[in-house]
Order: sequence, then C-alpha cells, then structure tokens
Amino acid sequence: MPLYRREWGTGRPVIAMHPLGLESSAFAGVGSALARHGMRTIAVDLPGFGQAPAPDTPLTPAVMAEPVIALARSLAEPPVVLGISMGGRVALEAALEAPEAFAAVIAIAPYLPWRRFRFLLAWAALVSPRIADWIPLEAAWPALRWLARCGESLPYLRDDELAQAGARLVYYFACPATRASFISAAREMALDPAFGPEGLWTRLPHLALPAAFVWGERDRLISLRFARRVAVSCPRARQLLLPCVGHWFNGPHHRCLAEAVAGLADVLLDGGIAQASPAEQAAFPTQPCVVEAGARRGSPEAAMAGGATRGD
Repeated sequence: MPLYRREWGTGRPVIAMHPLGLESSAFAGVGSALARHGMRTIAVDLPGFGQAPAPDTPLTPAVMAEPVIALARSLAEPPVVLGISMGGRVALEAALEAPEAFAAVIAIAPYLPWRRFRFLLAWAALVSPRIADWIPLEAAWPALRWLARCGESLPYLRDDELAQAGARLVYYFACPATRASFISAAREMALDPAFGPEGLWTRLPHLALPAAFVWGERDRLISLRFARRVAVSCPRARQLLLPCVGHWFNGPHHRCLAEAVAGLADVLLDGGIAQASPAEQAAFPTQPCVVEAGARRGSPEAAMAGGATRGD
C-alpha cells in the first residue's frame, strides 16, 4: 500500500509518523530542524489518515507498520524511524518487526499498552468503526473548517505545525472515512496486548536497534511512569525528558522538541548508544528550554542556535 508523504531536506533519511488523527504536515517543524542537521525527513500519512486510504482490516500497529517497512526497504540506505504518540507505537512495531530495515528508532511520547488494570479497556472490543456513520458531521463541514482555522490562527500556535495539525483535526472529523479510521486505530491501541507472544512489553527487551525515547514533563496524556518501565525493558536506549513540552500543543516550545529530535538522530546515527547507568535510569537527562535560552540571549536566532543538542 503506497503512503502519501511530504519531504524536507536532504541527506540521511528519517521516516516520521504522526499522532492519532493527524497527518504528515505535522512534521514541518521537525523536518526543518532535521534538514539543518543534514537529514532528509520523509513524513508519511499512515493508513486511514490524511491522503492514505484505509485497508479493509483493523488499524493495528502491525497493519500500519507494514507500508512503513516497505518504504524503508525501498530507500538507498536504512532510515531512522520516528513517531509521536500513536506514530511512536508504530515506529516501535516497525523496528521490532524489521530491524534490518532501519538505522535507529526514536519514539516521542509513544502510546504504550497498559500494564495494569487492563480490564478497564475491555469495553473497547465492543466498539465498531461503523459508529462513525452514526455521527453525521458532513453537513457541518463549513463550520468545522472555520473552527479549525480559528484554532490555527491563535498566536500561541501560529508557528507550531504539530499543534496546527491538531487544530485541523476538528474538520478532519467531517470525513466519515477519517472518523472510522480514528475509531479503529484508537480501539486497536486500547486492545494492544501488553504481554505474551504479541505483547509489546514482552518484545521490547528484544529491540535490537539504537533507540531513544523522548518524554514531555507537561504531557498529561502519556504518563512518565511508562518511562521508568522502558528504562527497565530497554536499558541501552537513550531517554530524554523535555520539561517545557506537552503532548501536542507546545506553542513556541515546539522548537525544543524539534531540536531535541534532531540532536538524538545525530547521536543515534553516529552510533552513540551506551548502557544507561543506574543513575540515568533513576533521573533521566533533561534538555534546557530552547525558548527560554533564546529569550535570555535576546533573539529567536540565538534560541535556534542554542537549542541544538546532541542528546547527551
């Protein structure tokens, strides 16, 4: 299944995958940062989202990872694969299923299966994507577009491409196929097994690629408790905490995330992985806020220059 994609920059390839309900335009900021680091970002619309058609099967992480693996194998050199939230879960799936196709993996606030209280998610099995047909939003498309444009134009979000893509989700829901894909992917993430042969937490210790995980201290959707469990499951993986970053809406702090990702990609491509010490597992490295550093230096240009980090 071919994937619609947008590209920024030239150099070592990076495949980027968006959060639930969004599409590839969300990576304009990250793509620009990676381009400054000599990398080519290939941001894709995952199956069922943006301009990529949905398959006739539930949108499990494995189903969404299949065309990403095919894309990676078609490139002249193995790419870094990265994703945010749902995209982070798909990136991990691709890395576990076909490690030979990729150079490294970066998971940004990835959705990870609940390890406890899984009975609370059992109701998701009763949800069908067909309920999207019961929510007739098509007639409201002009009003939804107006609301989305209002959100995109907010001063706080004006330069944050990821947040703007999140605002556009308001009118993406006017499309019944997008609503069905959203419900299908959300359902499959809720039912994503934690343990057993197909369980992510069972397979995660076997992750063979150089890996990095990025977490936002302001993230109210993905708990930092998952970061502690990842440190146990993947002791060789790098982890980075961004104190000023949330899950989607970061305003000017989108630069902090973009520069952190670019720095980590540099490190992973240079072979810069090492066993994390017990101290690092107990207190993850943090990256100083790019925006605050720029404000102290007095210019946005200084902020961009000062924000480049190699993740160490």
